[in-house]
Amino acid sequence: MRSILVTLALFVCLALSLAGCKPKVEKLSDNTSSPSADNSSEQAAPSSSSSSGGGDAQALFQKGMEAYRKDHDEQAVEAFKEAIQLDPGFAEAHYRLGLAYTAMENREESDKSFEEAVKTYRKIIEHDPKNAGAQFFLGLSYNKLHKYEEAVRAFREAAKLAPDNDDTQYELGLASMKLAQYREAVAAFNKALEINPDNFPASDALEKAKSGLARIEDFQRQQEKLRKQQGDKAKGSHNANANAGMNANKIPANSNTSPPPPPRP
Repeated sequence: MRSILVTLALFVCLALSLAGCKPKVEKLSDNTSSPSADNSSEQAAPSSSSSSGGGDAQALFQKGMEAYRKDHDEQAVEAFKEAIQLDPGFAEAHYRLGLAYTAMENREESDKSFEEAVKTYRKIIEHDPKNAGAQFFLGLSYNKLHKYEEAVRAFREAAKLAPDNDDTQYELGLASMKLAQYREAVAAFNKALEINPDNFPASDALEKAKSGLARIEDFQRQQEKLRKQQGDKAKGSHNANANAGMNANKIPANSNTSPPPPPRP
């Protein structure tokens, strides 16, 4: 299943690249990687590399990708690690290594890899602030670390730089949902479908976001209704106390004294 998803993602990304609608992402190193999907979301990613000499690190990276597609996760880990040893600035190798460790359920090592991916992509962005692909992969890396606020910021930047990328909008919507920002998620999914009506994951996610938004709005209506009831109750209690005070003022000051004796006959 993973092989089919990765192959499909590669095909989609290649087609979009040929159409000239994917931004180029420069790496800090001379090695490059081919754009492919974050398999956890089954979405194609914007290109995260430029095309330059491959070298041994690139060959090892491709070896790791092939092993990962075939569910040979341990082999993938070793290949990605070797690629990183040759080229520590190979940002996507750090990210893919994290995915391979995730598939092996090694949370500690996967988090380390995603943290390294964050550091490396941030360095890329420092050198090239308009690098939409680096922003996109930075968002994916933050997502894997459950840092959803940072992920949302990265995806927003990527969307500004590549406004016609439906995958960026989709990932932005997913990260927004993690923060219960359903209104923003609905807007992002709608934008993704506006760009690409055949983005079926975005269509499914849109329904979930709408459901979440409906729950939030219903809760807010209930809270507003409760506040109004409490306000009316407090106002009624205040009026009752005021009326009691006015009645008390009408009682004579000597009302507690004994009545005078009757006159003598």
